[in-house]
Amino acid sequence: MQDILVDQNIIITEPCKTLRTLGRNALAGKWKTSIIAVCIYILVLQLPVAVFDALFGRNIGSIMTNNGYTYGMDADFYANFYNNMPQTSILSSVYVLLIAGAMQLGLTLFFLATFRKHDVQPVDMFLGFEKFGKALGLYLYMSLFIFLWTLLFIVPGIIAAFRYSQAFFVLADDPDKGIRQCMDESKAMMKGNKGKYFLLSLSFIGWGLLSTIPAGIVESIGSTVSDNSFVIALFSIIGALFVAPLIAYMYSTFSGFYEILAGHLIKETMPVPVTAEEARQQYEEIHALTEGEAQNSQKEETDKTDDKDQQNE
Repeated sequence: MQDILVDQNIIITEPCKTLRTLGRNALAGKWKTSIIAVCIYILVLQLPVAVFDALFGRNIGSIMTNNGYTYGMDADFYANFYNNMPQTSILSSVYVLLIAGAMQLGLTLFFLATFRKHDVQPVDMFLGFEKFGKALGLYLYMSLFIFLWTLLFIVPGIIAAFRYSQAFFVLADDPDKGIRQCMDESKAMMKGNKGKYFLLSLSFIGWGLLSTIPAGIVESIGSTVSDNSFVIALFSIIGALFVAPLIAYMYSTFSGFYEILAGHLIKETMPVPVTAEEARQQYEEIHALTEGEAQNSQKEETDKTDDKDQQNE
């Protein structure tokens, strides 16, 4: 699948449509399992947060309020605004911080295995906890780097997120690699590919807008039927489950993206190139073989034409 190899770095030139097709093909016959796995991912991350916020959370407005000061707003308006702000707790923040890395590694392991046609089960989502410490370290390290770049305005932060987007795939592919090594390999892989990654992400925007319609409807129903923050959070989580098919589709596609970058996804009969020189040799061999087949085909057509002319004579 790779088209260009520059300084042993694969540059992806495949159209986004082709990359998305790879993702859909990998999910063939596994949509149900994949969607269930994503639903587990969403529930594990969001449901305990809703419980912690309901039991121990404080209204964000109360945290920001200073001796009843309304920040220049009308008192009634501010009171209504204040009462409708969500509750949050330190416990929920700590929970997400601790568990997000392992869950992201588990999700990556699941879809990488799915793309490679391995047998997977939804519970495989929890395999990331086998490398809990390394997953946590990678998540914190990535978050720190992206945050620091974001301080230079938003765009550098987005570029940093793209630069390190393959780090969890590298770790999933070889759990023995160190945190910094995963970051460095992701940075090397994405050299010259950040634009393609951005366009590929952008190509899902239509599906994203479509999937948010039922999610938004469910959240609106929750806000209508109850003023309780926990009930609203539950409806929000249920709404998020409608996005699960899109997440599965995107992760499967990005798994194929990684496979190309890593040199694992290539045309049949072509071994994985180890060096740029070997890649050139393989290209020359295939080119020579193609030219030979074309010449043989042309010779056969010429012979057939000569036979017809002789018969006509």
